[in-house]
Amino acid sequence: MLINTEKKRIRAVFPAEQDSEKKCLSVIDADAVDFDRDGGSFNAGSAMYAAVLAMSAADKTMLQENLSALRYEKVVFLAYDGDNTDKTGLALGIKEDRNVTTVAVILRPTVGKEWYSNFDIGYGAEHQGFRKAAEYAEQRLADYLYVRLPRHSPRFLVTGYSRGGAAANILAKRLCDRYGTDAVRAYTFAAPNTCVSVKGARYSTIFNLVRDEDFFTRVPLSGWGYTKYGRTISLSDSGDIRNRYKIMTGEDYIGFSSGEAAEGFLCAAMRLAPNVHAYYERRHPIGKHEMTLCDYMLTVAQILADEADESTGDIMMDAMVSEFAGLSDFLSSGMDIGAFLAPAQGIPRCSVADSHSPAAYMAALDAYLK
Repeated sequence: MLINTEKKRIRAVFPAEQDSEKKCLSVIDADAVDFDRDGGSFNAGSAMYAAVLAMSAADKTMLQENLSALRYEKVVFLAYDGDNTDKTGLALGIKEDRNVTTVAVILRPTVGKEWYSNFDIGYGAEHQGFRKAAEYAEQRLADYLYVRLPRHSPRFLVTGYSRGGAAANILAKRLCDRYGTDAVRAYTFAAPNTCVSVKGARYSTIFNLVRDEDFFTRVPLSGWGYTKYGRTISLSDSGDIRNRYKIMTGEDYIGFSSGEAAEGFLCAAMRLAPNVHAYYERRHPIGKHEMTLCDYMLTVAQILADEADESTGDIMMDAMVSEFAGLSDFLSSGMDIGAFLAPAQGIPRCSVADSHSPAAYMAALDAYLK
């Protein structure tokens, strides 16, 4: 993986899509992360460094290769099977460099039943599903530090993509509270909103990279008061990602070219549920059913978790001619309805998926940093 020993350039690998077997490559600086040099400000090298770790976290073998190339040792993987909705898979590793100990914490994106947790918002100050995932990661990290670094005060590099990014956002906030912001650098990618906090921006070493075209990064709704800890950086309008995506994947980009479609989804969702209470309690007719927005999103989760049955398909078909039609049209953009109702493990390729994909983010990040 080390392709230039003098400049220490690393050729890192990651999936084109979250559940894709197609691999992409990105060249990064092996020594990009330097806490003393960046002074807590956004660092382009650190962002790319973190991105390849976050994007490759969907595949344990890829992530292990990247961590090894970046000279992380004592690497462990936890909860990678995705059987528990309240956990998230994570990888931990240690690197010693110039008498500085850095612990990398990489959180895996959604698999299996974790889709249900993604729509479990709750009524607290933090998204309930993401909070539980972050708490699990925090407990495992504490165990790891107790065994591996009992007398050290390490620095932390925290990163994740999608659900992993949301859990990383909350975990990084907690690490900042415990160790101070100078000890933490967090870069999240495609992360949904995580919290209701008017003081979230004070976590100045947490950077959330999003695309306005990607609706996942804009839910739960800002109209409900939701945001993220730290600073949010938009990668939209940062260059011709279609060409970069084509070069990277060999396929045409079918995602959205602006945030207009996602904005339409958000407006439709606000009409159905103007607040979190309505998300759980306000019912609307779908065929013979009366469903809340939460019920509808959990039906979508059932499809994405590959647990759909005949009744699931009936509900989604009925939703096409109901108050939920705008949501269904958006979610199925760029594919036929059959693919939406019977995906093969995870998000089927469509406009929504391409807009959220690792390849789209890497293409946009590359354009943003140039």
